Amino acid sequence: MKRSFKILALLLSVLMTVMLLPVSSFAAETPEDPYAALREGVGYVAIGDSFTRGYGAGGNWQEQIYLNDSYGNFNCRNVDGSYPNLVAEKFGLNAPDDIRDTSATMWPLAHDAVSTAYVLDLLGIDDGYRDEEFTYAQGYMMERYETDLRYFGDPASFSLDGKSTYGQTGEIMSVREMIKNASLISIGLGQTDVIYKAQIFGLNTLDLSDTASLPAGIANIISLLDRYFDYWQRAYPLLLDYIRKANPDAKVVLVGTLNPIKDATLNDDVAIRIGSLINGIMDKVNAYTRQCALEYGCLYVDISDVETPAAATTMSIGHILSISDPIEYALIAHPTPNGYAQIAEKVVAAVEKDLAKDAARQKSDDFIAKFVAWFRELMAKISAFLDKLSAKLS
Repeated sequence: MKRSFKILALLLSVLMTVMLLPVSSFAAETPEDPYAALREGVGYVAIGDSFTRGYGAGGNWQEQIYLNDSYGNFNCRNVDGSYPNLVAEKFGLNAPDDIRDTSATMWPLAHDAVSTAYVLDLLGIDDGYRDEEFTYAQGYMMERYETDLRYFGDPASFSLDGKSTYGQTGEIMSVREMIKNASLISIGLGQTDVIYKAQIFGLNTLDLSDTASLPAGIANIISLLDRYFDYWQRAYPLLLDYIRKANPDAKVVLVGTLNPIKDATLNDDVAIRIGSLINGIMDKVNAYTRQCALEYGCLYVDISDVETPAAATTMSIGHILSISDPIEYALIAHPTPNGYAQIAEKVVAAVEKDLAKDAARQKSDDFIAKFVAWFRELMAKISAFLDKLSAKLS
C-alpha cells in the first residue's frame, strides 16, 4: 500500500512541475518585421481622386503632375508628400518613379476628379450608369481613362462609349489583378461623385451678379448634392463587394472627406456662408463611408479635421470660381502639405492598430494550439502511466 502512495505522490509531483512551466514557453515569437505582410503580392494599391493623388502636397507636386504631361503618361508613380507616398515610405514599400517598373509594392490609381463610376468602369462592373455626362464628357478625363486602360486595362473594362467591353489587357497588369493581389488598399472616393459634380453642374452655372436668381440657384445645388449622393450610395457598395470577394484578406482603408471651403461666403457682396451648406452633405458622405467600413470589415479614417489652406476661409465662392490657374485652385481646394501628412498619420495608425490585433490574435492562436498539443501529450503519458500502475496494483 505504501508503494502505491509513493507512486501516486510521484505522479502528482510530476503534474505539479509540468503545470508550473512558464506560459511564455508556449508564446509565439514576435515577427522581426511587423510590416512584412503589407509587401506581399503587389503590395499597396491607392485608389482615389486628387486628394489621393496629392494636389498641393509638396514643393515639387506641380512638376510631378503637370510637367511634360507626366501625369497623363503615368511616368511619375507618386507625388512627394501625398499621403499614399508617405504611407508607402512608413511601411517600407517600394514606389519607383516609372509606373512601368513592376518591382514596385505601391501602386497609385488616382487622378483628379476620379469617381466611383470611373473605377467601376475600369473593373467592368455594371452599375447601370456610365457617367457620360461627367467623366467621358471631359476631355482630360477621357485621356486619363485611355491611359488607365493602356496600363491597367482589363478585358472586362468598359470602353469609352460606355457600352462595349474594351477587350485589352493592360501593359503592366489589369486593375482586377492589381486589386486581387494587393495586401493593403486605400480608397478615397465620393468627393467627385457628390461634391465636384454639383460644383460642375450647379455652382459653376450660378450667375453671382444676378441676385434675384441666387435662391433658385442655391436650391438647385442642394438638389444636385442629394441626387448625386443617392447614386454614390448605391455605387460605392458595388466596389466594396467586388474588393471583398476578390481579395477577402486585404486590409482595406476607407478614407473620408472634408470641406476645405466650409467658411467661404457666396461673393463679396452677399455674405451667405454657402460653404457651410456643404457641411451637411459632407457629414452624410463620411457617415455612410464609416457605415460601409463596419459592414465590409474595413478600416475607416476620418480626415475632416486635417489642415486646409487658411486662405480658403477668407475667400468667397465667387473669387474661387474665378481662379483659372489650376495650380492656384488646387492649393485652395485641397489639404496643405501638413494636412496630407496628417492623413498619412491617420492611415498608418489605423493599419498599425489592425496589425497589432492580428499579431495578438495569432499569438493567442499559437499559444492555444501549443497548449492543446502539450496537454494531449501529457494526458497520453498519464494514461500510459495509470495503465502500468493499474497492472501492477492488480
